[in-house]
Amino acid sequence: MKVERSSLVAMLLEVGEENAAVLVARSQLPDEVDTDRDLDTLVSFGLDRDQVDEIARLTIGAIEPEDVNVRRRRDELEKTISRRWADLVDRWMS
Repeated sequence: MKVERSSLVAMLLEVGEENAAVLVARSQLPDEVDTDRDLDTLVSFGLDRDQVDEIARLTIGAIEPEDVNVRRRRDELEKTISRRWADLVDRWMS
């Protein structure tokens, strides 16, 4: 399955895979990620094979999140991401 790398990063963040999202964003993967071709790289970022498929399907809209609390979780995730980015910037600046 082919997905845009930026969309994949966004979906990884949305589902709580922040570490994998940062690794994908900073990787040398092409702008269009082929989950079959790039599976080994994605697995090396801490994802399992089933997760890669599920996240890719979420990314392209082939499946919808089933959780009714998605908006609440998204708001919590945005706060978490903001704190993490602030921590990373502090570390980089040190």
